[in-house]
Amino acid sequence: MDEMKMEREMKEMLHRCAEGLEAPDTLKTRIDFALKNGGQTRKVRRPFAKRLAAVALVAAVAVTGAVAGSGVKGWYSSTWLDQNWKDFSQTAAYVQEHVPGAKYVESFSNGYTFDKGYEDTVAKRDESGNTLGSFTGILLDYEKDGAQVTLDASPVQEEGQYTSPYDTVRTVGETEVHYRAMKGITLPPDGSIQPTAEEQAAFERGEINIAYGSSAREEYTFYSVSWIENDISYSIYTMEPCGLTEDDFFQMAREIIES
Repeated sequence: MDEMKMEREMKEMLHRCAEGLEAPDTLKTRIDFALKNGGQTRKVRRPFAKRLAAVALVAAVAVTGAVAGSGVKGWYSSTWLDQNWKDFSQTAAYVQEHVPGAKYVESFSNGYTFDKGYEDTVAKRDESGNTLGSFTGILLDYEKDGAQVTLDASPVQEEGQYTSPYDTVRTVGETEVHYRAMKGITLPPDGSIQPTAEEQAAFERGEINIAYGSSAREEYTFYSVSWIENDISYSIYTMEPCGLTEDDFFQMAREIIES
């Protein structure tokens, strides 16, 4: 997608998503795993990771496997894109503030190297949109030859669902690590294009993801490796693997776990 088209679609998404939201005019956030506008009630299954490679005002992700009585129905993530840090040495301070004890590296053995980091604040909301709580994690972007992967570290939440029967699972040391290449589609938020009955059924099973926020139907594959260690949820993910194999993802997870 060229920059002009991306900018145009970003502006369109901002207009669609802004209605009824309380946020500073200067707030720009990174898309989680799905978008929805104002009063829309469509839910999106959350895999292990948060944002995708697009920008919009608000990202909304449904929480599956929620704890009975918690009242939490969705996670709404926001990231201040103009408040990132490029100096890797600053990462320690952000980790200490938001995810004490989280592990991270400056670079991976396959050549992916730290590019920038962000705070990622997630509001927990009920079906009516009332905020019941929040938590903050960090996102670290790594780049190599123009390709990007992201490390996400955040405190484990009791209502979150962190595993799937469609994962490939390996044990690294004493840690269970999950890998998945998840198919997904993104559709316009106005309902002009609907998923097929087969796609909706696959979504309900947790087999694929259905998100809303694009101007036309788009298909993608979301690659991620995820694990939990000492009450911290980690994931490394991308939509453009650029030759990264399943083994490569597990190796990157190993390097974080053993760091």
